[in-house]
Amino acid sequence: MKINKLLTGLFASVLLTFAACNDDDFDFNNQETSYSGILVANEGSFNKPDATVDFLSADLGESKSNIYKSVNNEDLGDVLQTIGFKGTNAFLVLNNSNKILIVNRFNFQKNATVTSNLVNPRYIAFTDSQYYVTNNNFFDTYKLNIYNNADNSFIKSIPFTRYAEKVVEAAGNIIVQTDGSTYDSNYNELPTGHTITIVKPTTNAIDKTVTLPDSGIIKDLVSYEGSAYALSSTATNSYIYKINPTDGTFSTVTLTGIANVQKLRIDSGYFYFLDVGNKVYSKLTTVPASEIKTLFTAPGYGAYGFDIIDGKIFVSDASFTGESTSYVYNASTGAQIKSFKSGIGTNGFYKN
Repeated sequence: MKINKLLTGLFASVLLTFAACNDDDFDFNNQETSYSGILVANEGSFNKPDATVDFLSADLGESKSNIYKSVNNEDLGDVLQTIGFKGTNAFLVLNNSNKILIVNRFNFQKNATVTSNLVNPRYIAFTDSQYYVTNNNFFDTYKLNIYNNADNSFIKSIPFTRYAEKVVEAAGNIIVQTDGSTYDSNYNELPTGHTITIVKPTTNAIDKTVTLPDSGIIKDLVSYEGSAYALSSTATNSYIYKINPTDGTFSTVTLTGIANVQKLRIDSGYFYFLDVGNKVYSKLTTVPASEIKTLFTAPGYGAYGFDIIDGKIFVSDASFTGESTSYVYNASTGAQIKSFKSGIGTNGFYKN
């Protein structure tokens, strides 16, 4: 009798388990590995809330579009500038919406929204206890905002006299690109200056200002193995500066005869960079005199998004009126692996 009751109870429990886990009721977005792969950032069109994030599996075989809206049932916002990661969270920096959406990086459920003291936020970097967001409206606001990691509370702002663009963490310090480009009355691009600024997280104050020696325009700033690397370019040559984040000293790699380099990435001991004509190059980081290899020329008018993930180069031909087209290449050979459609204004690819 007891055995029959026990079997009956077990059978009922199994039925309830299967009933609770049928496909209609199960929320696959809540699984911790749902979006473990590659995130594609689409900034959208200016003054419209049509920024999106797409997902691409690591093997490039599966894709999902607009994952933030599919999970949270709301629009992401206006101009997704960049995505940063801290622990299990992804920080989605919305430039024209003046907000940062914090989501679980794997299931994309929204955890928090940060709006305090944001004026056209641009880029984000992290230390253990704080995060740093550049604000730049290109007219009169150039500052670095600092927030507490624990509760997202605003701590302070550090103002700059010109720009506040890319920001990275290197060897525990915060490195800020504080110059870029402006335009004259004939729309010729001009440098605003040549400075990189080092901020100490222990004091949240400017520690050093590094002035780069060339006359070009600072185009990019990345962090790699404890150093910061700044890219500057002219109409004749381009330059990569390896900056010591502690004392501000730097060494220079001159890309002789390669003009107007726009973007820089570093992966597995190689520089990868892209010029204004969509040519992608590679060069060893450890040997200044090493050969510069031309890998391929990306399709489209201007390569907008450019990143390296797991030995693959991702480049976007961005459209701001409809779908963009993104391309994937082998980082060693330059051979094209795949092309796929992505959202409006695809500007970045992130390993997740």
